[in-house]
Amino acid sequence: MVLGLALAAAVATGFVRVEGADFALDGQSFRFVGANLRVMHGQVYRERYQEVLDAAARDGLRVGRIWALGEGEPDAEPWRRAEDLFRAGPDGWIEDAYRQLDRVLVAARQRNLRMIVTLANHWKDYGGAPQYLRWIGLDQLDSLFGLRDRFYSDPRVRRYYQAHIERLLARKNSIDGTLYAEEPAILAWELMNESQVEAPDGARARREWIAWAAGLIKAHDRNHLVAPGLLGYSLPEERADWIESHKLPGVDYCDAHIYPKESLRIRSPADLDRLIDDQAQLARYVIRKPLVIGEFAVPLGEARWRGSDVAGWYRRLLARARLDAVAGVLVWIYEPHVGAGSGEYSIYTDTMRSAAIRTLLAQAARALARVGGAGTAGPKNPLLGPAHDAHPLIDFHVEVPGEAAPPVEWASKDGALELAIPAEAFTRGRWEHVGTWGLGEVVHAYGARTGFFDYRFRRPPEAVGAPARLQIHARLSSEYPGTLSPPDGSSRVFVLIDGREVATLEAFPDDGRGRWYTITVDDPGVLAALGGAATHTLRFEVRAGPDAHGVCVYGRAGQLGGVPDAAPLELRWITSRE
Repeated sequence: MVLGLALAAAVATGFVRVEGADFALDGQSFRFVGANLRVMHGQVYRERYQEVLDAAARDGLRVGRIWALGEGEPDAEPWRRAEDLFRAGPDGWIEDAYRQLDRVLVAARQRNLRMIVTLANHWKDYGGAPQYLRWIGLDQLDSLFGLRDRFYSDPRVRRYYQAHIERLLARKNSIDGTLYAEEPAILAWELMNESQVEAPDGARARREWIAWAAGLIKAHDRNHLVAPGLLGYSLPEERADWIESHKLPGVDYCDAHIYPKESLRIRSPADLDRLIDDQAQLARYVIRKPLVIGEFAVPLGEARWRGSDVAGWYRRLLARARLDAVAGVLVWIYEPHVGAGSGEYSIYTDTMRSAAIRTLLAQAARALARVGGAGTAGPKNPLLGPAHDAHPLIDFHVEVPGEAAPPVEWASKDGALELAIPAEAFTRGRWEHVGTWGLGEVVHAYGARTGFFDYRFRRPPEAVGAPARLQIHARLSSEYPGTLSPPDGSSRVFVLIDGREVATLEAFPDDGRGRWYTITVDDPGVLAALGGAATHTLRFEVRAGPDAHGVCVYGRAGQLGGVPDAAPLELRWITSRE
């Protein structure tokens, strides 16, 4: 592989500091291109850690991100103890995992690489927050809204997490005796990977937890930076919490992850620009701290993805980050190719599949390395600046097109005409988060917080004039992640036909099933309009307010089944006035 950069000869000696909204190292500006590195979990990856670090150094990368985490039960299988875990049970420390971290840090220092060390995981991979909660007896995490948030508030979990932090900060490297708190190869401690919460109380508890954990680290370690490790934001309240969490005095920089495939807001490279702009604006001019994009990836299995060449997505990210003066970007993930264990985002260190991406990263790293001096120029993007303050640079409503043509098959039944409309067959869906789901008990279209679903329908071809009444039979609930909803999590839903309001409902709190609602439309004006034009629109809308918790429109039975009266949305065109 021709990548043109020799291994760095210098050994890392200084510590990265924060100067305003930028990083500095030994009096020089420090912006970086880096990568997440698969070197800590799995026997093969542990054995080949030096190859991965060599590849990062050859590409001119300055920073890597690694995970110092792994939690299991006291009776964890031998292979998990040998390959994945730092502790089996709260007190079952596994020295081999710490020795692997020793090796990685020494090798990183020798290659002039600095590591962001992540201390816990939101996800269940390698145990994570779910395992911490199992240690205190909470197994059914999907049974109650907000239960996962107990990670941040339960004092027993806090003690377990604290023990891991203190063990790392007090550790001396078994290879050369360097105290971790004095290790120059460590750039920062990241409190959690992709931290997320479910409820407002959880967000408040997490901010308190971040302040506590950051203070704990700072009390033992004045050399290294601290980041909270939030996933990012896709809703306005998540954005507000992202701001407040990063404003905390113990937090040194802002971080977020970007995966266009997982985000409805990023359908094109231009959407990627807007999200980076928004994060950069908030970090520099509102929070006033550096911004690090801690993970970024698009699927690498094809030459093109969503209408653009794959390398172009990475090129766009790097260019926008430089235009916005982002402090650092880390791609996901450098690793050797080991067959079935590798993924669609893998940047291989030992095959030609990733050569184009690695060349781009090397070029960007070289360009940043040429930027020196005690100060660093700010963003060159005219969209950013103090005057813009916290005004969003992204649209929090996402529109998804639905069915191109409305259903037309009316059927006669009990003296009326009936039209079944699949829940997923909406014409337009515009929400803060929107999509369809068919793997649960009932197929449904879901829209988060505020927005609307439009369903178009044609009047019955055999109908003469206006109906005497129109009935809408719909199975609805509010919308929360999964099937979790607080008891007061209902949602006010406005029902409109052709733009005219015909009903207001309190949709049942989300349980993955919903409840049936029947709306009878007898407004003469609405009925007259139905008898006129050939095509009409039924809208379910949630407006801003205290009960703006989105809506789910349910239909036929889903993959899991189990709901005997699951059925499509139904309209009944009633001609009799009786």
